[in-house]
Amino acid sequence: MAGVNSEQHHPNPVVEYGLVELAEVSGVSQRTIRYYQTEHVLAPPAKKGREAVYGQEHRDRLGLIAELRDRGLTLQTIRELVTTTHPTHTVAEWLGVDATLRAPWSDDRPAALTHDELVALVADTADVRPGLIAELHDAGYVESRPDGTWFIPSPTLLDHALRLRTGGIDIEVSAMIRDLLRRRLSKAVADTVKLLVERSGSGFAGGATPDELATAVGALRPIARETTSVILAQEVERALAELVRSGPRSLQRARRH
Repeated sequence: MAGVNSEQHHPNPVVEYGLVELAEVSGVSQRTIRYYQTEHVLAPPAKKGREAVYGQEHRDRLGLIAELRDRGLTLQTIRELVTTTHPTHTVAEWLGVDATLRAPWSDDRPAALTHDELVALVADTADVRPGLIAELHDAGYVESRPDGTWFIPSPTLLDHALRLRTGGIDIEVSAMIRDLLRRRLSKAVADTVKLLVERSGSGFAGGATPDELATAVGALRPIARETTSVILAQEVERALAELVRSGPRSLQRARRH
């Protein structure tokens, strides 16, 4: 039919790639593409005579595999996700769950500072005397980098350490407190998550939909932070009160130990 644009005949033209072309457009090496095929996470190509022909679905799958691997999934797990009856639905559901579980529970984020910025940050809370930044480094509150900058794993914990130092608790002791709390809390948190999974069943992790899981985790997030803070404060109050009730000798023994 004269005068008709070819795009009107083929509004969505079929895209075909040879192996070399697919490697170029996807950024995945030919060797890796063949490996994904042997691992059954990528469908084999079609054949046109002796030529292997790949389509847009292969390019899309390679992009999905890359995203899932960036999230830490093994090929075995990826295979389970993409070879189900409804792979798109399954992957989308998993990504929703993954995003929910990976959402931050704290506003505290690592920071990178120049030396002058670190000095200024420390000066806002404490007197910057010679050796203080070295103490913070030895205690793990700051980490030096080859380019002369400083990495701060937790600005909040750094601020707390400096405030404790102003109150008479030195950097080394605050680091010991930090590490002690982390060791004990990590075990408590692991047991808490295990309890939630075992006891809450379909209402939490068993057969919950991503929306149900998001609701449950959203409710848990602020409560967990507040509950932990309250319980810790109560236990510190209890321990100090017990120490006072035990008298001066008990306090002297505690100092010796």
